[in-house]
Amino acid sequence: MRIAKINGLNFEIPKDAWFSFFNSPYPAHKFGTAIDVYFSGKALFPFEEGKVLEIRKVRTPQYVPIREDYLMIFQVEEFCLKVLHVKPNIKVGKKVYLGDEIGELVVSGFFRPWSDKHAHFELRDCRDRYRARGGFLIYPKILKLVPTIKGNEFEVVEKTKHYYWLRPLRRGEKNLTPLPFDGTPIEGGLPHYHYGAIFGKLKEVEIFGTKFLVSQELPNGVGIFNEDFQIFANGQKVKGIGIYCNQEKIKLIGGEFKVGDVVEIRFLKK
Repeated sequence: MRIAKINGLNFEIPKDAWFSFFNSPYPAHKFGTAIDVYFSGKALFPFEEGKVLEIRKVRTPQYVPIREDYLMIFQVEEFCLKVLHVKPNIKVGKKVYLGDEIGELVVSGFFRPWSDKHAHFELRDCRDRYRARGGFLIYPKILKLVPTIKGNEFEVVEKTKHYYWLRPLRRGEKNLTPLPFDGTPIEGGLPHYHYGAIFGKLKEVEIFGTKFLVSQELPNGVGIFNEDFQIFANGQKVKGIGIYCNQEKIKLIGGEFKVGDVVEIRFLKK
């Protein structure tokens, strides 16, 4: 499944993987230069071909229990692909091709408690391959992948230690994410990552009856909105909801619910 173009190169993943461009607190995502892919199994190489240049372990912040992560650098044509959160099963010098396994997804010390395992990808200039900023801009493809949400009522279909998965009671036509406005998909960690993204040139976004102004338009046509607001689920104040690409459910962070509960989501501006 071809989900984006970066510097003229196609970025491809399996059809059963979900992914995000803007559901992350890290700068590369807010600037539109990174993709997180939630593979169903091992992490797979997303370009036509490449070669492993570097593999190293990376130290993570001292205040989290997991103190290491993995960094891989691949040569892709004249560029470098930076990959994080994958324990490699390949060696430096190995040639790889589209769909080849490159390693196992790991829990990283850079994750938030509610984060699922995923691989983080950035395409970069090889002279500047490590930084958190400075990657090449990504141009997402607006694919029709999952049913969209109609209304603001959901059923709790799964409970985990740190979050719930919710399925909308009413659904509409398919889109890139389950949450559109005027047919234009929205993605993000709302409001816990302090911004959201809409994949189109709109000046305003409306979510569950609450309107937000788009404050920035990226060169790839994606709008960023970051007004301060709170979310309530059945009257309980919660940390936020997560909206992803190719994932029909939404992630609810916070609150006390059980599987089978019907939850009404409301937004309130501060």
